[in-house]
Amino acid sequence: MENQNPSIGKSALNYGLFLGLALVVYSLIIYLAGLTGNQAASWLSYIIFIGIMSYAMINYRDKVNGGVLRYSQGLGLGILTAVVGGVISTVFTFILMKYIDPALIDQIVNKALEDAMAKGTPEEQMEMVEKMVRMFTSPTALLLMGVFGSALMGTIISLILAAIFKKEPAMFDRSEIMEEA
Repeated sequence: MENQNPSIGKSALNYGLFLGLALVVYSLIIYLAGLTGNQAASWLSYIIFIGIMSYAMINYRDKVNGGVLRYSQGLGLGILTAVVGGVISTVFTFILMKYIDPALIDQIVNKALEDAMAKGTPEEQMEMVEKMVRMFTSPTALLLMGVFGSALMGTIISLILAAIFKKEPAMFDRSEIMEEA
């Protein structure tokens, strides 16, 4: 192992760029297929998120860090990867909803209103529902929530994945034990 302390930041940037691009491509596919707002389709983005974060930790452990991944390294790598990927994905969503297709917000609002009516929301509350949905689907709100949401989701997922993929360094080198015997 040439480098005793490989940069988690550099690896997180690379994996984060990969994650961000994967999420942008997936978002484009969802948008072009007309599935924006489809709950089932959005679940796949979580699988992409978890899959790429898992790959990042395994690859860092096995190919960059000599087979070692301390819990703290995995946690840091995962959070930074999620934040970089989340920023890229969120900036794309902001551009899409602010400049490319501003009518997309109206589609999301209309879908939310339909869902609220289907759940039996009283007519007098529908105006409040619309105000709340519009407030949370404005491009700026989506940008802020996307970045913070990615960081939060990245932290939760990283806490779990770092525990799964951690591999502490050996306390003793096997060759030293064999020489002494």
